[in-house]
Amino acid sequence: MRALHSRLLPALAVVALAASLGWARAAAAADLSSSIQQHIRAATFEVVQLKPPDGAVTYERELPMDLIPYQQRIDKYRSIGTAFAIGANRYVTAAHVIDLGIGSQYGPPALRDGAGKVYDIDQVLKYSDRRDFAVFSLRETPKNVQALTPGSKLALNGVVYAVGNALGQGVVIRDGVYTSDTPEELDGQWQWLRFSAAASPGNSGGPLVDERGNVIGVVLRKSPAENLNVALPIAELINAKEGEGRIGGRAPARLPMMDATETDTFDQHFALPKSLGDLYSTILDLMMQHTREVTTKLLKDNADHLFPHGAGSEQLLHTNERAAFPLLMHEDPNKVWVAGAGQRQTVQLDHDGFVELSGSFVRLRAPDDVSLATLYGDDKLYMDLLLKAYELRRTVGSDTVRVASLGKPRSSSQFTDRWGRTWQVRDWAIPYDDQILTVASLPTPEGYVAVFTRLMSGFVGLLHETHRLLCDYLYVTMQGTLSQWQDYLAQKSAQPKAFEALSIGIDPQREVAFRSDRYELEVKPELVKLSKDSMLYLDFGFTREGDATSWGVNRVVVAESLHTHNWVHAARRTEPPSSLPQGFQDNWTKLKTGSFPFNGMVESEEGQTRVSAAAQGSRPDATIRYGLEVSMEGVQPQAAMTRKLELLQHSFKMLEEGGGK
Repeated sequence: MRALHSRLLPALAVVALAASLGWARAAAAADLSSSIQQHIRAATFEVVQLKPPDGAVTYERELPMDLIPYQQRIDKYRSIGTAFAIGANRYVTAAHVIDLGIGSQYGPPALRDGAGKVYDIDQVLKYSDRRDFAVFSLRETPKNVQALTPGSKLALNGVVYAVGNALGQGVVIRDGVYTSDTPEELDGQWQWLRFSAAASPGNSGGPLVDERGNVIGVVLRKSPAENLNVALPIAELINAKEGEGRIGGRAPARLPMMDATETDTFDQHFALPKSLGDLYSTILDLMMQHTREVTTKLLKDNADHLFPHGAGSEQLLHTNERAAFPLLMHEDPNKVWVAGAGQRQTVQLDHDGFVELSGSFVRLRAPDDVSLATLYGDDKLYMDLLLKAYELRRTVGSDTVRVASLGKPRSSSQFTDRWGRTWQVRDWAIPYDDQILTVASLPTPEGYVAVFTRLMSGFVGLLHETHRLLCDYLYVTMQGTLSQWQDYLAQKSAQPKAFEALSIGIDPQREVAFRSDRYELEVKPELVKLSKDSMLYLDFGFTREGDATSWGVNRVVVAESLHTHNWVHAARRTEPPSSLPQGFQDNWTKLKTGSFPFNGMVESEEGQTRVSAAAQGSRPDATIRYGLEVSMEGVQPQAAMTRKLELLQHSFKMLEEGGGK
């Protein structure tokens, strides 16, 4: 969107300038005759939207509404731009002003005259988002309004007047000069008018008039660093094809997980007239269609090296990551796929819960007094917990107040990614900013991991498409205490498809039993001391099988508790290709030959003793092998660790063939 209220910042500087030169502006505007000024003001309107109620939003303290100017505080409408009459029941504003109604939580854009009467828009007759204009009719025609007359182009340095609802405080007329033309940025199809008359947020869509009051342009925007404003020549609007709408421009698409972009120029035409609702539906449909086409082309053009394809994927395919916090799989500068996250911030909750944030990604460990059934079933509670860490504030005058709750989501849905993980999608309304906070969440034994984004209300559908793509590239471990796992395993509908092939039995005092179609592991107290606070980690990873790649449990870890080094694990490994670094080759050779550290000899360091070996039963030519490891705190004797390792060997069974050369 090209909203002038965001392009004409900082507003305070504009206000200060207007105040300091107010006497000069008033005097200059007086050069227009009283009758011309009266004519212009009568033909110029505010574009407004009905303010929505706060709905379910609550705040940590009472909003200091007295900090907002009185008129703005009591007005049930918000002012978003300017419009003017250009013919019999024909009105003009900027396309980006009309576009503010797309999916908006506010009412549809309407016109308001100087007496405060509001007029609903009937039909949109012409529209162009590139040229940034909309021509429309009203359901009720205002009385005593004489349309402005289109004028001819001025000579350079001719006097012009910018007319508009500056800063939402009523229509003002300010003078300047027509300074120059500048080519349209994409391909120079037309020239923008540049002028020096002051313009402020709210001027968008207003008329730029000459000394006779004739319209020579539609005010659109200004450069942020100087008082050099931009208008569309009125001839571009007048000469536009009747009954036609157009959207287009240059639309770059980028994959967030790799350095690949696709820049496409498009120009879509559609028939008018249409109601505002039909116009918005058409625009969104065309945008969605184009976005899908560009994204599909981008994915196709990069398919040969998009994970899990290409040599750059091999390293991640042969790595067992621990990822309680969701890691984004992405190509590094050397075209090697890795998984990582930015710096994380953790906010502690009551009862051992916490929220961990990094960018648009989040991990929630539910408080111990909140069951997963309660968390998964109470969307308000879920967002209330996230808001303990994700700081959402409402600006009120010079103050900001933190949001405590967004209530229940406006809508919810779900999708299943290509790895069979079902993500729950919820859209929470932020009415005061006309925004939506969308959260795509994956249930875990701890609570949730999620990706969240806040954006303008009308473009939630496009965001859902982005989240569907992004979630295919999130690397996640399933972990939790045995008590949490018992809770999670009871929530069948929350589990990824991969769990259909798993059997997990948990008795916190007696046994943890894991079985997949690849291997099984039984851990009893004599191997690891067990309790409800013991930890089970299922490190999911990827395995290439011919042309297909599957998502499954590559490593199982059972630990006495979260903060001890007493644990056992069984890890699945596949023979690395020769293209991987030597470290991968060396580890595979050591596992295959039973060399240290896989020779059953203890290794003690940093207050921890470990002993490892290859699982028994692999053929000499096996391309799939398993490594077993026991860890205990302190310096432990060889004999004691050997007994533990032997017990682990008997507790583990490989079920897959392992392949052969």
